[in-house]
Amino acid sequence: MKKIAVSILSSLYDEETTIKKIDETDVDYIHVDVMDNTFVLGSTPKREHLQNSIKPLDVHLMVSRPFEYILEFASLNAKTISIHVELEDDLNALLDYIKFLKIDCGLAINPETPVEKLKPYLEKLDEVLIMLVTPGKGGQAMNEEAVSKIEELIEIREKRKLKFKIAVDGGVNDKTVSRVASADIIISGSYIAMSEEYQARIDTLREKAK
Repeated sequence: MKKIAVSILSSLYDEETTIKKIDETDVDYIHVDVMDNTFVLGSTPKREHLQNSIKPLDVHLMVSRPFEYILEFASLNAKTISIHVELEDDLNALLDYIKFLKIDCGLAINPETPVEKLKPYLEKLDEVLIMLVTPGKGGQAMNEEAVSKIEELIEIREKRKLKFKIAVDGGVNDKTVSRVASADIIISGSYIAMSEEYQARIDTLREKAK
């Protein structure tokens, strides 16, 4: 069954209220964007707000040195922790560390990065996060070229009999969700969190993604 996650990067409310409102919905995950002002400019949600949430966290580490962040977010209610394939670190070691902590591991890929970069790691991944916009900036329009990576990854997954989930993030709303409906996890930020009716908008996404 398709999963929906709410990104809290941009919201009509303060962070604590946003998380409480998400907890009142039937959404599957809170999507947490973690930024270090080096790899991506921006700030990270406060730990005390996240640890009080009843929703599992889908954590996206947009950081140049992810090791120090992995243990911190593993201690919260993290379902998945994704790092970026564009990093020059030992990605295998980082992915193995996430798995060692009994957290699902993922790789995120920027719009301009080819799927080819993911191929050496796909066997060990639980999730591939396709960025449909430039990371770190809420409210952007969806990059149509990045959308094509969904079908490319589905084809590879079927051919190699792999089990990773495909998540998409960026520019997802009621007008665009049908274009990414073949993904397993649909992440939406501004469309949900910049509204007053979180559940109604989540329901709309679920219906239009069928």
